[in-house]
Amino acid sequence: MDKLTALDANFLYSESAQVINHVASVQEFELPSGSTSTEFVEGLKTFLMDRIHTVAYLSRKIIEVPGGLDHPSWIRDTAFHIDNHVYEVALDFPGSHQQLEAKVAELHSDLMDRSKPLWKLIVISGLADGTVAYYNQVHHACIDGMAGQAATMILMDNSLDHPEHKVPEDFFDAEDTSMRRLFGQAFENLVAYQLGSIRRTAGAIDSTVSMTQRAIDPSKSFGALLEIAPKTPFGNGISASRSFSCGKLSLTNAKAIGKSLDAKVNDVFMAICSGGLRTYLERKAQLPQTSLIAGCPVSLRAPGAKDMGNAVTLMQVALATDIRDPRIRLLKIKSSANTAKEVTADLAAGYEPNVSLPGLPNLLTNLAKLATSTSDYLPMPFNVVISNVPGPREVLYSNGAKMLSHYPVSIPTHGLGLNITVQSYCDSLYFSITACDTAVPNAEELKQDILDAFVELKTLLLPKNVTAIRKENVATHHAMPHAATTERPQAAKFNLNEEPTHKVA
Repeated sequence: MDKLTALDANFLYSESAQVINHVASVQEFELPSGSTSTEFVEGLKTFLMDRIHTVAYLSRKIIEVPGGLDHPSWIRDTAFHIDNHVYEVALDFPGSHQQLEAKVAELHSDLMDRSKPLWKLIVISGLADGTVAYYNQVHHACIDGMAGQAATMILMDNSLDHPEHKVPEDFFDAEDTSMRRLFGQAFENLVAYQLGSIRRTAGAIDSTVSMTQRAIDPSKSFGALLEIAPKTPFGNGISASRSFSCGKLSLTNAKAIGKSLDAKVNDVFMAICSGGLRTYLERKAQLPQTSLIAGCPVSLRAPGAKDMGNAVTLMQVALATDIRDPRIRLLKIKSSANTAKEVTADLAAGYEPNVSLPGLPNLLTNLAKLATSTSDYLPMPFNVVISNVPGPREVLYSNGAKMLSHYPVSIPTHGLGLNITVQSYCDSLYFSITACDTAVPNAEELKQDILDAFVELKTLLLPKNVTAIRKENVATHHAMPHAATTERPQAAKFNLNEEPTHKVA
């Protein structure tokens, strides 16, 4: 048995019928020649069963400590059956990209069954171009964004060849889940936490000293940490229904935009989101006079760490949505993000993701229920979560199928009804909007505004490349008619888990 950390377990404690804490990714695949979707899915089950031992969450389920004395543990599911986790869902004719988005929103609105391992890989067939899509769902208690990318690369191949994997013979043997073992492990965890009090105190002192020095240094600031997030349509309680839309950006162009102003790809993507949000809210006469604040996941994972689970915190970045000029807006975001990274680094020494106290699970669960009952009245420190996750840089294959795209699907919550996440794959950035459908009834509309904001930045900062960029977009549009591109069709006349990551040393 392996104990969940407090951070991992909190995604279980805070879950409700409205706040659904699983993440996902959507990948489109080119089927092997001559293979039907049904044949492919059957082969995929065998493909994954051969690797069932390579990623921990695939075969482990939750077991609670009686009375909520301590956090739950992971145990092997001795009744595991691949059919519970991998199956096919077909779209109706004509199988458009918009139908795929709608199906993802529908699938993402259902709670997962905690009596089984917390993952599913649903193969969506019926797309007009003959491809299939994975809706690859995992509970956030299992992984953060960086761990999710690691799992993706473990479970796929970088060529058409299938390396051999051998599952240990005793892999599904039952573990000791007796009351004595559960309480014994809880006691060990509680004692270990108390023994770490000296280290935590030292870390808290270091953070306090760093923040005090920042407060008295006139050359430094706290950035958006001390700013108040304005009221937006995204800041209310949410329902269980989701809206979802996804699009694709050129990583090469994003890097070129950043280079022109000495900014990171993270800064550029936030500026693109900021421009889209500004247009979207202005059109609805709901644009605040002060800047929106983004909560951006920051990875605390040590270099080279290969463990699953969550190692992340959030930093606050002002999105400069009160500024009309896209160039100045990007420079302001760059400055705010740099300050936020410094503040997060100052606070990192005092950060403890694995609090263990008697009865803490019950306390956190009850606090989550209280938050749900008063969600319309709880002010949040930011308006939107924007996450940027570095993904695979080489072409991947799954059961002989070539992966064509890699869209993220994330989590809205009470007071934060909108999440924008981007992850890279090869030379592209794949972003998505995951929202409560009352906060963002038409995610496609906001996506198009974000795509327009990208074109606006390219036109302003890369004027010599605009014609070539537009030709490239048109070519991409014709090659993949189901996918969103950076050009809005003429007839229509337009996200850090952690992540490429805001990294804290």
